[in-house]
Amino acid sequence: MRRKILFVYVLLMGVLFLGIYAGAGQVLPNEIFEYYQKYFIRDTAAQNAVTAIYLNYRVFDTMFEALMLLISIIGIIYFSRHEEGHMDE
Repeated sequence: MRRKILFVYVLLMGVLFLGIYAGAGQVLPNEIFEYYQKYFIRDTAAQNAVTAIYLNYRVFDTMFEALMLLISIIGIIYFSRHEEGHMDE
């Protein structure tokens, strides 16, 4: 019963966050878009604008997103291997 309640809670939170994210509608301002398009080769020496944005302009965002994904995966694996009431001490 507890797992079903947890599942419903996680599902509702996921729907809530997706609804908020979809409603945000964030669009890159024209000035930033034009700057990236015009100067990415000079600033980063990358031959691809997408690579320049992800690996140079937004390197810390990308690194911390990957770190959060890794921590989440480790947590899921840990909690899925330890059944309720049978924790190793």
